[in-house]
Formats: sequence, C-alpha cells, structure tokens
Amino acid sequence: MSGGGLEAKVAEKLIKIAIKQGWFDKLVTVFQKKHKILLLGSTGVGKTNLVQSLTEITPKAIHHMNRTEFIKKQHIKIAKKPFVLIDTPGQAEHKYYRKEGMLDVMKEKISGIINVVSYGYHEYRIGVDKVYRKDGSFRANFLKRHRENEIEAIKKWTPLLGTPELIKWIITVVTKADLWWDYRESILQFYEQGKYYDNLGEAKSIHHVVEYCSVIHKFYGKGRVSGLFDDSDRIRLQVNLLRTLTESIGGD
Repeated sequence: MSGGGLEAKVAEKLIKIAIKQGWFDKLVTVFQKKHKILLLGSTGVGKTNLVQSLTEITPKAIHHMNRTEFIKKQHIKIAKKPFVLIDTPGQAEHKYYRKEGMLDVMKEKISGIINVVSYGYHEYRIGVDKVYRKDGSFRANFLKRHRENEIEAIKKWTPLLGTPELIKWIITVVTKADLWWDYRESILQFYEQGKYYDNLGEAKSIHHVVEYCSVIHKFYGKGRVSGLFDDSDRIRLQVNLLRTLTESIGGD
C-alpha cells in the first residue's frame, strides 16, 4: 500500500474513534492551521518511530544503527489538516543541531514540546554485548544509566524552554510500553511524581505524561515483550496521544 493509502487508513481510523468519543469537532479545529511541535528526546528512545506511527498502520521498527542525525521537519496530515513535528537528533555528538532546533522556538511560534523518553530502553549504535550478557541476561544498569541521561537532558533544556510564558504545554511521551507494561504503575510514578518530575522546574505546571508504543518490538531484537500488552493496547495509546495533543493545542 502506498504512503498516501496508509495515511488515509490511519486518518479514517482516528476520525471514527474521535466521532465515537465525542472529540471530532475539536480535532478538526486543531488541524485547521499548521501547528509546529518541537520533538525532543535522547537517542534511541523512539522519536522517529513515533512520527511514523501517526501515519502508518504498523510502522517498522528502526534498527538501532539507523538514527536521526539532523533536524527534520516532519509534515503529517490527519483529516487533511497539516501538522509539523520538528524532529531533533538525540546523540550527544549532534548537540549543535539539537540546540539549533531549540532556538527555532525563539524565532517562530511553536505550539508546544513533546519530550520522548522510554524509561532507559534506548536503542542506538552500541554492541548488543553492552546490553545483554553472554548468557542472554539483561544488564540492569543499562536502564538506570539511560534514565539518568533522560533527566540530564531535561535539566539542560527546561531552563531555556520550559517556562509557561514561552511554551503552553509539554507532553512527556513514555514510549516502548510493550517492554515495561508489567511495571506500568511504578514507571508512570517516576515520570509523574518521581525523580524525572522533580527536575522539570517551572515546566511542572504545563507538564503531561502519556504512555505510548509505536511498534511492538523486542529490545535490540532479543529479550521479551510484555505478555499483557498487545496491538489493541498500542492503538488505544495512539488515540490517547492524539486526544492529548488535541486538547493541549486546541486553544492555540
């Protein structure tokens, strides 16, 4: 099926759900003008897959060796209405381009920020032996180290962008729910009330947390996914993200 065909199918599905749940009119109003969203997040958290999941029924998982290296303006249409996501690189070596994307906020009207996290489940250019031991067991400190990277990242950009005077809303999207769904309550607590939340500064007053899964995929092609999570959950979370976006930018 062509990209346009997939886009139409996704739009049709979302519109039907929006009508059924009573928020279709707001959805149409939101997409009557081209809203610009700054998309932030450390490398390998799933930013690009998230964008794809809004226009493809079942996006393919991006291999951990293929990552965004430059700023990309992703143009999405839902119900034939334009929507722009400014996708920034997450790698430390591309911090110049990430800073450039942030400075765009100062130059043009940005509706808000989506900060993508994954509770430390970062996939990028690294040997699988750094993630799994020879016996196949998972290195627990991998997640802890990358959760700390997520916190260090918000410490850097929230002083610049995380003020209600400049940005109306910030949505933290916790991706890869298929990997951590068994521990959902404690993970949401980490982002809504725990150490991550504590480091948001002024952004706390405009902050929302949304669970998400772009594609069901084993971590680095190994390990397991939650037996409590399936494709119907993935679609439900997709709809919830769109609804949260709609409600957040509806007043713009």
